[in-house]
Amino acid sequence: MSLKQIHHSLISGWFTVIVFILLVFIMRLLSQPDWNDPAFWAAFLLQVTISLALLQVNHTFTIIRSQTILPALFYLLMTGGTPLFYTAWQGSIAAFGVLICLIYLFGSYQKPASQLNALNIGLILTFCSFVWPPVLLLFPFIWYCFYAFRSLNFRTFFATIIGIMTVYLFVFAWNIYHGGIRNFFEMLPQWQEFLVIHPFSLDSLDILVFVLLAVLFVISGFDIFVSGLSEKIRARTYLKYLYLTTICITVVMNLQSEWKANWTLILCLP
Repeated sequence: MSLKQIHHSLISGWFTVIVFILLVFIMRLLSQPDWNDPAFWAAFLLQVTISLALLQVNHTFTIIRSQTILPALFYLLMTGGTPLFYTAWQGSIAAFGVLICLIYLFGSYQKPASQLNALNIGLILTFCSFVWPPVLLLFPFIWYCFYAFRSLNFRTFFATIIGIMTVYLFVFAWNIYHGGIRNFFEMLPQWQEFLVIHPFSLDSLDILVFVLLAVLFVISGFDIFVSGLSEKIRARTYLKYLYLTTICITVVMNLQSEWKANWTLILCLP
């Protein structure tokens, strides 16, 4: 078997994904002191599910033309061996919700009548906000994506608002039925949880790593948008949106250091 055939089999076969999942599982078991922690198992299962779902997203929308398992491997590599993510169940739920929203967003490409997709996105992100409120900051990215995909209009925008209001009305009615209006206001996302700014304090090693990642990011962008890595206009539009989303989430993550784990789990999607 030639080197090219070995490389193709490693990046296109399910055996590699299974091996990576087992390695991540063993690594976390060996380094996690409390195996009975529900947050540990919830975060692990959600992150594995996200990695596998990325394969389906790539297959459905043909973002990468050739058959590959690289999206799953990269997500497992970036999140599997970092203790910061071992019990980050809130960020894992938020990342899973954002991934579902991306599926609805990509499905609305050049479809002005995408009200149902917009409604579902509003429902999903609002439900996720009860677990982790800062996820609401992603709505401007969602609306920009609709604009970039030529599907933003009054109907899609209003459908998103309807999705948000539907969740709040449901929670309001549930609280009225079970105890009173006071519980409803206590359940609402607290603005101070995601509007406060705590920038990172970076040392020399952090700055070096950040510069290296920035260089790789610029090189990859050059390959995608200048060298014609993606030939389909639709795939290039997806990649441009993901590229911009990466920049914006990186800025937000560095401004909210207390939510580093959760933002990074979302950042690893694009």
